[in-house]
Amino acid sequence: MLMFIGGRALLPDLVVAVLAAGASRRLGRAKQLVPIGGEPLLRRQCRCALSARVGEVLAILGCDEAQHREVIVDLPVDVRVNDDWEEGLAATLRSAVCAANERQAALLVLPCDQYRIIPDDLRTLYNHWRWTPNIACVSRWGRYAGPPAILPSHYYDHVLRLRGDIGARFLLYDLDRLCPDEIPNPRAAFDLDSPEEMRIAKEWTACQV
Repeated sequence: MLMFIGGRALLPDLVVAVLAAGASRRLGRAKQLVPIGGEPLLRRQCRCALSARVGEVLAILGCDEAQHREVIVDLPVDVRVNDDWEEGLAATLRSAVCAANERQAALLVLPCDQYRIIPDDLRTLYNHWRWTPNIACVSRWGRYAGPPAILPSHYYDHVLRLRGDIGARFLLYDLDRLCPDEIPNPRAAFDLDSPEEMRIAKEWTACQV
C-alpha cells in the first residue's frame, strides 16, 4: 500500500535492471551489440529504461563486459558485473536482486534483448504496480508471461537461491503466493534468442525507418 505523509503519497522505490550478462550462444553473436534502430541493443534498452523515469537504472553485464560497457559509458547508468554469468540467467537475476536489495528497492527486470519494449511499457507496469507494491507485476501476451516484470522485495530470498539457466517464473506463479498482476503487452513477446528471431528483428527494424 502507499504511505501518505502530510497528505502526499510516498511512491515505492524501484530499480530497473537491464539484464545483459549472457554470451548469446543461441544467437551466435553478442546480442548486446546488435544494431536496432541504428544503435547497439544494450544502449537502446538502457535509454528506454532511463526515458521511462520510474527509477534508477542498472546494467548487469558479464560476458565481454569491458566491450559492452563502452556502448553505455556516457549514460547515467550504474553498472554491476556478474562474474558468474556462465552459470546462466539465475546468476544474473541474483546480481540484479543484490543491487536492488542494497538500495531497499523493488526490482523491474528488463532483458537486454526485448528490443520492441518502449518507455511507456515500463511506465504502465510501474503505475499499475505502485498501488499494490506487495504484488508482482508481469507482462502478458497470449501464452507469454514474463518480463518486463516487477519483483517486490519479499521475492529476493527465493531468487537468491536460484541456480542455473532459469528465471523466476515458477516463483511468480507459486500456488502459495498471490498471483502476479498481468499487464497486456504484445511487444514483450519478442526477443533475440535465435537467428530466426534476428531475421524477424531486422525486418521489423526496416519497417520502422
